[in-house]
Order: sequence, then structure tokens, then C-alpha cells
Amino acid sequence: LGDYWRVFRDSVLPGRQIFADIVIIMTTKCTLRCENCNNLMPYYKSPYNVPSEEVISDLRALLDNIDTCVKLSLLGGEPFIYPELTTVMDAVLEHPSIMYLSLTTNATVMPSREVLERLKHKKVIVQISDYDIPTQKIEQFIELLKENGIKYTHKKDTDWVLPGGTQNRGKSEDILKKEYQACFSSRYCRTILNGKMYLCARGAHLTDLGYMDSEHDSFDLRKKRSREEFREEFKRF
Repeated sequence: LGDYWRVFRDSVLPGRQIFADIVIIMTTKCTLRCENCNNLMPYYKSPYNVPSEEVISDLRALLDNIDTCVKLSLLGGEPFIYPELTTVMDAVLEHPSIMYLSLTTNATVMPSREVLERLKHKKVIVQISDYDIPTQKIEQFIELLKENGIKYTHKKDTDWVLPGGTQNRGKSEDILKKEYQACFSSRYCRTILNGKMYLCARGAHLTDLGYMDSEHDSFDLRKKRSREEFREEFKRF
């Protein structure tokens, strides 16, 4: 009941800043190389980990200046191969602005004992993306979560959405606007990568890979501002 009241309060009171879902990319390393990966993982020739101190600093720059994040999602790549996951989870779980913490996995690797202990936290839910491929250990993974009393969802992706490659497809501005406005991610999935928040994860990776460079598509979390300046600039963004 307290969580529902908090969301209702922040939704109706003037000046409150509440976000349904904020994603932070900790690593571009993945255990799969899906040809049509929405986040373009196969395009990384030298995948890397974002240092935990940068991940935490970028998160705090945002969370210290907004009121509520309903769900914070830790992503990769594959989050369970990120070597500093426990450090990031400890920092996230103690932050009062976060209501829930989500980790999305392809269930190809088992989390360590240290990570499992943190996954038991009441704020945490594990989201399993099931692509029905042999390298995934879906049943073993789910059994491990059940044994440890960890909340999870199991999503079987029967239809793969093909986002296309990185080439310019020659679409008009009107068509691009219509497609953008129809996209779920454009409304709800704000993504943080290397100190900037993007309007979607794909945009973050397109920029990171050098396919586009547009200042208005991102918000610089590392710029020095007062809390008031931050909230006003973020509202405009």
C-alpha cells in the first residue's frame, strides 16, 4: 500500500519528478551474439565494462535530484558477468529514490553466491529473457532462484522484433516521428551510459558506437549544476 501511495503522490503533486523505468548499462560484454540484438552488442569489436565508481556516480547524480524511480534496471550485455555487480547493487539498494531493482538476464551463466544473497532483497526482481536457444540454462537458472526465494519473471520471446541495422533507411521525418511516438521505449525506457541519459537504449549504443552524435538526444549527468538547475534542465529534456 505504501508503494502505491508513493507513486500516486508523486504523480499528482506539482513539481514532483517520477520515472517508471530507468536503465543503466554496466557492460557491453554479453554471452550471446544475437544477430538482431536491439542493443547492438555484436557491433562492439572491443566490448568493455563501465567501472563501478562511474556507474554509481552517474546514478547518484540522477537519483539525488529526482523524487522517485519506480524501477531501476541493471543491464548489459549480460549483467551477471559484470565483475563489480555486488558493489553496484549495494549502492543501489540503499538509495531511497528507488522502489524496485530489476536485472535482465539471458540465463546463460549462474550468479555467484555473493550476488545471490543480494538478489534475495525485497526490492529485487530478476527478469529472464528466454530465446529458446541451447546455450541458455533456463530450467537450471529458475530452479536456483526458487531455491533461494528470489522473485523472477520468465518471458519467452516467441516473436523476435527486428529493429534493423545501423544504416540510414531513407525514411521521411514524418515517418520517423510517427514510429518514435509509437515506440514503448521512447516513453518509458530512459537509458544511462557513460555519464549521459538517452531517450532509449538503442540510441545510447548508436552514439557509443559512433553511428550518431546528437546533443539533444542525451542529458549530461556529469555537468556541474545545483539541484534546482538540474531539475529544470531535466524537465526540459
